[in-house]
Amino acid sequence: MNLLESFRTALEGIGTNKLRATLTMSGIIIGIMSVIAVMTLGNGSQQAYTDQLEKLGATNFSVTVWWGQGSKITDLTVEDAYALPKQSPYIEEAVPFTSLYGTIRGPKKGKDASIQGTNEDLLKVQPNLKLVAGRYFTTKEVREGKPVIVLTEKLAAGLFGREDPIGKRLTFKAASVVVIGVVREAKLMIDDGRSEGAYMPITFLHNMDGYKYVHTITVKAKSKETMEAAKMHTEKYLNRRHDRENYYQIESIENALGEMDSFSGTLTTIFSVAAGIALFVGGIGVMNIMLVSVTERTREIGIRKALGARYGDIMLQFLIESMIVCLIGGTIGVLLGIGTAMFASQYVDVPTLLSWESIVIAFGFSSAIGIFFGLYPAHKAARLHPIDALRYE
Repeated sequence: MNLLESFRTALEGIGTNKLRATLTMSGIIIGIMSVIAVMTLGNGSQQAYTDQLEKLGATNFSVTVWWGQGSKITDLTVEDAYALPKQSPYIEEAVPFTSLYGTIRGPKKGKDASIQGTNEDLLKVQPNLKLVAGRYFTTKEVREGKPVIVLTEKLAAGLFGREDPIGKRLTFKAASVVVIGVVREAKLMIDDGRSEGAYMPITFLHNMDGYKYVHTITVKAKSKETMEAAKMHTEKYLNRRHDRENYYQIESIENALGEMDSFSGTLTTIFSVAAGIALFVGGIGVMNIMLVSVTERTREIGIRKALGARYGDIMLQFLIESMIVCLIGGTIGVLLGIGTAMFASQYVDVPTLLSWESIVIAFGFSSAIGIFFGLYPAHKAARLHPIDALRYE
C-alpha cells in the first residue's frame, strides 16, 4: 500500500465515524485554540505596552532620590535640571517636577487634581502632551514664578464645561491663578488614574508656601545610543554636586520593558502549561479512539495482512489516521484561537498580533500528538496475526 492509498484509507475511516472523530478532536481543538489565543494576546499586550512607553519618550529617563532618613530638599534642585544639559554632551533636556494633590476651585465648582510643578521645557520631554488651546508658560514666567496654570482637557471640561477657559481665574490654596493653556493627554494603558491634572511653574509652587522639593528630574538623552552615557554623566554630576554616593535612582523605559517582558513571560508560561495539559488530555482521547478503531477493524486488518500487507503498511495506515485527526483538530483550533484573540482584543484594547511562530508550534504539537498517541494503537494493529484477526468476532 503506497502513501497516497494510506491517506485515502485513513480519510475513509475518519469519514465513517464523523461524530466520534469530532469528539476525539475536541481536546486537540481546545488545547491549540488556547495556545494560539494566549500567545496572540500576550504578543499584542506586550506591543501595546511598548507603544505606550514610547509615547512617554523613548530617550527619556527619570532621576529620583532615596527619600527617607537623611534626605534633604537640596538633594534635587531646579538648578540641577538647568545644569545637566550643560554638563553632558549626551543630554538634550532636563526638566524638574514636583507633585502636589489638591483642590482647584473655579467660578462654579472645585475639582481635586494632580498638580505638576515644572518649567518651560515640559513639552519637549512629554510627547504624550499636545497643546490644544492657548499657550504654555514662558521662561520668564517660570523665572519670576508667575501665577499661571495649564489645564488638561479633562480638568478644563470639569471646571468650565463648554466655556473657553483661557484667561479665566482659578483658586489653588488661596492663591489666584490664570488659565493660559489647555493640553491633551494621549490615552495610556499605564495611566495612573490622575488624568484630571494641571501644570504650573515650579517656582510659583515653591514661592507660594515654601515647598522647595524637586521630586523628579526627567532627562532626555540626545539619542537611544547615548542613553547609557547620559545616565552615567547624570549620576556622576549629581553625586559630585551633592556629595552623595549610590543615592540617586535612575529609571528608563528599558527598565519598565524588562519588567513587562518578565511578567508577560510568566503569564504566557502559566497559560501555556494549562493549554499543554489540555493537549495532553486530548492526545489520550486520540489514543483511546484509535484503540477502539483497531478493535472494530480487526477483521479488516486480518484481510489486508492475508492479502500481503506488511507490518509497516498497517502501522503507517493507523499513524496517518491519527495524524489527520490531530491536524484537522489543530487547524480548527488555530482558526478558533485567532477568532478568540480578535474578539477578546476588542475588550482589552490591545492589537491582535499573531505570530507565525505560534502557528508553527501549534501544528508541530498537533503532529507530535498524532504520532505519539497513535504509535501504540498502530503498533497493536500492525502486530496482529492474520489468522487471529480473521477469526475475531
